[in-house]
Amino acid sequence: MRSTNGRNNILRSARDTFADKGFDGASIRDIAQTAGLSLSALYYYFPSKQEALYELVHTAYTWYVEHCRAVISDVDDDPVDQLAVAVRYLARYRMENVSVSTVLLRDTERLTGDNAVRVKGLQREAREIMGDIVQTGIDAGTFRVNSAALATRAIHSICNSLSLWYRPTGDLTPDMIERDFTQYSMRILGIDPDEAELDRLLALPVNQAGMLDFIADTN
Repeated sequence: MRSTNGRNNILRSARDTFADKGFDGASIRDIAQTAGLSLSALYYYFPSKQEALYELVHTAYTWYVEHCRAVISDVDDDPVDQLAVAVRYLARYRMENVSVSTVLLRDTERLTGDNAVRVKGLQREAREIMGDIVQTGIDAGTFRVNSAALATRAIHSICNSLSLWYRPTGDLTPDMIERDFTQYSMRILGIDPDEAELDRLLALPVNQAGMLDFIADTN
């Protein structure tokens, strides 16, 4: 039986290899070397570089969707509160998983066939989590934008950019980024929260256990 530890070791190695070299520049041998395995041992888990990428991307998106929904379920039905925790969770996900996020945002398009179809469904589901909140807020008159899809893409773009520039050793702390990104997202939706409201939104619970623990950058 294929052990969980062996699979996770290879996923971490695939994460590091793809993040460093990109899918096109990486080889299955590179992944094996990073994992400290022979090619035959790696093939026991994943028969190709394509399958290793699929498993990494599928695992990351599935984890995000599951835990983001759980975070949102911990607050009430107010679209402002739900949007705030969704933005904060996405920002945390990107900051805690810079390498994985780099692969997701750059190399997912290299998936082909059924792998690509399955992952596109997960990508759509991940976008719709925040998109549904935005649409609910528009319908209630809380958010003052015309297009839920366009506003959601703008918010995602801000958070996704963290994988390009955020590093733990930088001057900006995660708390500072969460606060500012929450404010930026609300402004995109036509709301300008004051400091007291920002404090309230930043005090809403966001489950830290929702990080991608077994292939996170911090491991």
